[in-house]
Amino acid sequence: MSLLPSPQEVVLSSPMEGILTFEGKPLTGVKIERKLSWFDKSESVEDFVVTNSQGHFTLPLVKKSIKLSNLVHFVVSQEIHAIHNSEPIVIWAMGKSSKIEYGELGGKPINLRCELSSEEVVTRDYKNPLMTRCTWDSLEPWTNTE
Repeated sequence: MSLLPSPQEVVLSSPMEGILTFEGKPLTGVKIERKLSWFDKSESVEDFVVTNSQGHFTLPLVKKSIKLSNLVHFVVSQEIHAIHNSEPIVIWAMGKSSKIEYGELGGKPINLRCELSSEEVVTRDYKNPLMTRCTWDSLEPWTNTE
């Protein structure tokens, strides 16, 4: 086992697909911005998508090869905002310490819905705390392992 950093393939953010609403009504044409940062926010990736006429959005998988040492505990900061009426509203904030796909929650969220008029909820039910305005019906088990 080498203590020197070596390149490792890391999933910075799993794919996320859902519906964005305000007071229960789908939001059309809303920009959803995602910022992923690591190493004390000195490195980052940013992207965005726009909701369709039904409020549907799909954020793709983000993978990157990063030089990591076995002595370092890797954590990526995930921040997702919806820009509604020119205001950024946090819909997801989490520190992801798993390097695998769907490692955030331990499975793929089914029927993800993000309601902008709801209060932020902080849950500690997962490996790391999650602050979100999103809910889901269940998690589809994911067999990928670290």
